Amino acid sequence: MALRAVAGAGAAVLLACTGCTAQPSPTSSSVSAPSPAPSREEVVAGITEEGLRARLEELAAATGEAAGYRSAGSEGYERAAILVEDHLTDAGWSVTSTTYDAPAVVDDAASSLEVADDRFGADDLRPLLLSPTGDVTGPVVALNGAPGTGERPGAGCAPGDYPDLPQSAVVLVPPGGCFRRDQLLAAQQAGAGAFVTYSPGVPEGVLLRPTLGRAEGLTIPGAWVSEEAAAALAAAAGDDAHLVLTARTENRPTRSVVGELPGSGDEVVLLGAHLDSVVDGPGANDDGSGVAALLEIARSLGSDGRRATVRVAFWSGEELGLLGSSRYVSTLSDDERAAIVVYGNADMLASPNGFAGVYDEAGAAEGSEAAHDLLRDAVERAGGTPLPVDLHGGSDHHPFALAGIATAGLFSGAVEPVTDEQAEASGATAGEPADPCYHQPCDDLDNVDLDLARLLTAALADFTVRVADDPSLLAAGGSGP
Repeated sequence: MALRAVAGAGAAVLLACTGCTAQPSPTSSSVSAPSPAPSREEVVAGITEEGLRARLEELAAATGEAAGYRSAGSEGYERAAILVEDHLTDAGWSVTSTTYDAPAVVDDAASSLEVADDRFGADDLRPLLLSPTGDVTGPVVALNGAPGTGERPGAGCAPGDYPDLPQSAVVLVPPGGCFRRDQLLAAQQAGAGAFVTYSPGVPEGVLLRPTLGRAEGLTIPGAWVSEEAAAALAAAAGDDAHLVLTARTENRPTRSVVGELPGSGDEVVLLGAHLDSVVDGPGANDDGSGVAALLEIARSLGSDGRRATVRVAFWSGEELGLLGSSRYVSTLSDDERAAIVVYGNADMLASPNGFAGVYDEAGAAEGSEAAHDLLRDAVERAGGTPLPVDLHGGSDHHPFALAGIATAGLFSGAVEPVTDEQAEASGATAGEPADPCYHQPCDDLDNVDLDLARLLTAALADFTVRVADDPSLLAAGGSGP
């Protein structure tokens, strides 16, 4: 799951059938009626912990055989893409790929920050994804906010938020009411020499690497630091700090993978999960859990079509800024866009201290409220207590929402502390992160709750069959059996 959203453009490449031969027409005596597609109950019953575990183990093996992560453009990602293609083909689905060049990040962990008598390195600092490299020494200017208090006062979204900056100023900026890219660009326009941000309330020892979405237009280096490093900067306001960022960006080919099960009607139900991980971890929960869910739904649905065409998409570049899903949406014609009755997102379904979150976002496209109601009901049938969540466009549903397509999705929580309401509904521990290994090296097979993953995957399968069998449910406000 990404910390930033961005749009792009791209093209789809169809994988052609090879080795196909014509088959003789059957005689009338040998023709049998086609078997009906599996019922909703049968599809849901086909979702098991054992199946999800097997998919996660295969994904972990493909990731581990490379460098231990699946970031876009990496060997680990391509191994995972081939694994997904093989599973979809075995399930009888057609497969396509959307290819493009992605800005892959290479980090040698040599970046550093020196302030007063303190020196912070890889244990406290991460270059923002797609940040320029840089070596800047200048006076610290801290915008409003007190690191260590957990407050998110917001600031720095416009050049006017910055005072008259001294030359080469190193600005310390808390999260604001805009994307970090917007903050960095505002600081850059105001004359800053370097941009440093942090995340209030993040547990000690958890290091994040927010994305700037795209590298174009960025000229000053930007870094995320721990609250300890942020506090040291704030205390040194007016004195010089020295920031060195060495992580670099290289364009490398990558692709999203899409499977399709054609239906008898014109409508399309599209499910998606991002296949890439961050460069700092193997991504078992984020988002191996969503990948495993979609593969198991495809297997359980089988190869018999329903009324609506069902597609499952495995996006590349989500962690860099929703690149794969944005490019896919940008290639859709008006008719193709109109055919998609709903996009359902599966991003983080197995958080070890998680809950059953159902997307309920303000400003979502028409049909999203009905989709939310249907998915909430499916969670209840699966045995969970659904809770509304608003990801503020932080995952692959965002480009679809911007295109006016109804969206839905499931989420079991990330690094944010679990609330009392979420804990009461799920049995999780309040005040602790839903996923303490979010974007960390420890996001491995020991970091997944398979029971929660099964519940949410079963709910998504239930939802998919209901809408694929009767797309009018979305227009009817979610009513129906």
